Amino acid sequence: MEETSEAKRTGPILFFDGGCALCHGAVRRLIRWESAPLQTLRFAPLDGATAKTMRTQGALSHKQNAVVLWTPDAVLSGEAAAGAALKLIGRTGWASAFGMLPKPLRMAGYRFTARHRHNWFGRVSESCPLPASPQRFLP
Repeated sequence: MEETSEAKRTGPILFFDGGCALCHGAVRRLIRWESAPLQTLRFAPLDGATAKTMRTQGALSHKQNAVVLWTPDAVLSGEAAAGAALKLIGRTGWASAFGMLPKPLRMAGYRFTARHRHNWFGRVSESCPLPASPQRFLP
């Protein structure tokens, strides 16, 4: 529980499907793309201890099954979380390009990909190695 309190003080958390290969790849890409001085975004699986604790505290919905970006000010999910995460890591150009798409198109594209992600990209095993920044991952 102390980890979660520390996470609240140190910045935003991106919750992702821990068993999804596409999600793992996206997290690794976000870490690689993040501007060096920022490095505030932390990551946790939706089925992990941090998410469970935050659900108990009322900070996350029990029905969340899409990528979720938690900040002290807001909780965003789905395509909104993806666009906000790009802004947070300093990829404002990508975030702007993503934001230029009409919202219904962004939402439909996100939902379609989310629905088929396991079939298209597969699942990761329990022994999937963490990236080079393990300190940025919460249980």
